[in-house]
Amino acid sequence: MARLQARDERNFTGSLPDLKASLKATEQQTKVVDQNITTVETHFPKLSTVLQRYAVGTAKLRDKGDALHKAVATYAENESQSMKEGLNIFADCLAAVQDYRDAHVHRLEDQLVEGLVVYETKCKQARNDVKNSSSLCTKEVKSFNTLEKAQTQSGNRSRISKAQAEFQKASGEANRSLQILRQQMNEFEVQKMRDVKKIFSEFVRGEMEFCARALEVYTRAYQAIHNIDENQDLDRFNQSLLVKPPTWGSAPALSSVGRYNSTPSLENVIEEEDDLNRTL
Repeated sequence: MARLQARDERNFTGSLPDLKASLKATEQQTKVVDQNITTVETHFPKLSTVLQRYAVGTAKLRDKGDALHKAVATYAENESQSMKEGLNIFADCLAAVQDYRDAHVHRLEDQLVEGLVVYETKCKQARNDVKNSSSLCTKEVKSFNTLEKAQTQSGNRSRISKAQAEFQKASGEANRSLQILRQQMNEFEVQKMRDVKKIFSEFVRGEMEFCARALEVYTRAYQAIHNIDENQDLDRFNQSLLVKPPTWGSAPALSSVGRYNSTPSLENVIEEEDDLNRTL
């Protein structure tokens, strides 16, 4: 914020217009400080909200990536060897990318969003500091008015001395408060600029780191898909279509079956003739 210039000590016998001119300059400086605080109060909540939505969107994309990984891995179990190997590598790469994306989500939520949210408290404190300083300046004006009345309307030196003491005290408090406010507002402004630089630098660094790692893993996934051997899997598919003839047992030799004997023995012929004669 604009630096508040230290006010010079004024002589107690100074005129009211001189004091009002000094206070007018102080009010202008306070106005600039107040505007800067208002700018932070207005835009930082919007930035934190949008950044939080960005983190939520990234988390949803991570979840969809996990779902795709599971679907591909499940499908791969039902494919032929070369296709199965390629798809499994592809699924593993998808899972690795989602791990990187998850780390990026936590970085967004835990570091970047929180770095903006804390300014709600910082702005309240800064506004209280400005309010306290303005209150002391107002008190200084009132004490000067009291002193001026005592000097013009009363010849009581005791009353004038008391008014001078009160004005001296009020003026000293106002000057000290302005010096402190100037220091506080400079610290506020410096810290704000550093935090903004850090937050968006970390955002860019996180995006670059994620993209670099994802590119490396996706390159491996691409190579795995490209290396799927179509001919090998097609040969196995065609082999699975062939019907192999069944293997039967050996047929018994005809000579081993009695009723197929082509040369019956003489004894068997004689026995058959004797049986026939007895029957007749």
